[in-house]
Amino acid sequence: MKLVSQAVPEPIREHWADIGGVRYPPKQAYQLISSLPRSSFTSHTALARLRWIGFTTSIYQARTGEQQTEKDTGPTDPPADYTHLSASFSTLLEFLTTNELTKHLSSAESTFAGSDMTGCADAVEHFRFSEDLLDAALAVRQHVGRLNDVIHATVIARCLPLILEPGETVTVRPSLGAGNDPSRPFDVETDRRIAEFKVSQWKGADTMRKRGVFADLVHLALDPTERRAQMFVVGPLPKKFLVASRSTAEWALGRSSPHTRHRFEEKFGPAGQFTVAEFTAGPAAHIEIIDIATLVPSLGLADELL
Repeated sequence: MKLVSQAVPEPIREHWADIGGVRYPPKQAYQLISSLPRSSFTSHTALARLRWIGFTTSIYQARTGEQQTEKDTGPTDPPADYTHLSASFSTLLEFLTTNELTKHLSSAESTFAGSDMTGCADAVEHFRFSEDLLDAALAVRQHVGRLNDVIHATVIARCLPLILEPGETVTVRPSLGAGNDPSRPFDVETDRRIAEFKVSQWKGADTMRKRGVFADLVHLALDPTERRAQMFVVGPLPKKFLVASRSTAEWALGRSSPHTRHRFEEKFGPAGQFTVAEFTAGPAAHIEIIDIATLVPSLGLADELL
């Protein structure tokens, strides 16, 4: 507390913490108390932790409704980070659903153009580019960075009981997270099949996705066993690329590891001699390309909404 009281309070914008009768911005106060860099926590987190150690603070509330979304947890309980995240989701969702973002940003740009300091400050308030909004967006981005892993894992987990045949067993720990390690070259490996899952929805250009799906097709084609090989994709675009693209296999493997390119040339010859379509119809002709949406309909719905 002494470290805080010796500091000059920075301007209060939206939230505050009362330290010895003086109001400080919560991030300034918590930084001085914890010695943590401000980039490592949000205002919502600072507010909750300052309340937890006994200081009086403002209370964060979502704009929609009167329900308090960030609660005091009491002096014996540490602040629950999921509560702060819930508040952040609420703030961000309210902003995104109230405004059509492209039009909102376009209107803000027009307002900022030609404005002086006072006009810009008024525009910040009018278009609600608040400290709460920034903190909410940063918090959500930090916590949902692995959302693709959750989707990838859930899709594979839900597909397994649908694709396995009677008596078929998973022989290698499936790769539920994105990417494979050398001990698990395929997403799914059973005593009868190998399979790769690409669960992203393509938009039309998708250069990196094209290279990724072709690299996985190559990995399946390189398997020396006679097990059934399957490539699970979302929607028609990945299959259309694989069966019709005139891009060379050399281009498609351009971002793959040297080890993969070496194995390709060792088994199939120079990558420049194949187009993607020729490789799919030739060395990879035995690989089934399956739309996952036939097994997990919600993926097809998500594709329509994007």
